[in-house]
Amino acid sequence: DNGLSFVRDFERLLGDEFFAKIKSFTPMNTETGDLEGELIKYLEKLERLGGIDIFFLGLGPEAEAASHLAYIKPNSGARFSDVAGIIPISPSILEHHINKFKAGGSEVSEADETECRAATHILTLGPAAILGTKKIVQSIVDASTAPAKRQSFKRVVETELSADETELRKQLDENPGLWIRLHKNVRAFILPDVLI
Repeated sequence: DNGLSFVRDFERLLGDEFFAKIKSFTPMNTETGDLEGELIKYLEKLERLGGIDIFFLGLGPEAEAASHLAYIKPNSGARFSDVAGIIPISPSILEHHINKFKAGGSEVSEADETECRAATHILTLGPAAILGTKKIVQSIVDASTAPAKRQSFKRVVETELSADETELRKQLDENPGLWIRLHKNVRAFILPDVLI
């Protein structure tokens, strides 16, 4: 029930009416001593359910107007074939995560923040899982508290994706936010403060 949990945040933002329409909401279990084993169980469950219908994600700002996507950081080497991974949490991602939740109105106790700051890794889905979903819903908010997000979003929108496969892989590695541009069914919700 940590206030910095994505499950709590989705419940707060989307509400009971939304979740009443959902057949299966499948969050990852991170309360385990065996992250790798839990990740494998999670992927097996997704496969049994027939894959991912809707993938919710945001856009996190990084240096040089790059962005992280599903906590995949620039120059991490993520490939088209990567389904999931266990990623070390960088200080920039940790601060972004905590500040985003606080700015969004999540109730965060001191104990919640202490627990979050003690985390060393995060489970995430990779490009293969993200691009394999039926629909992506992207929410790009909180530029007033994360102003670098404006330049990151602009770079994602304005970058011309290369037709050369080697160059495209380089672009995606340098700016993981670009992965979303390869999906054919994306719905983005962008607050006006991102476009200023």
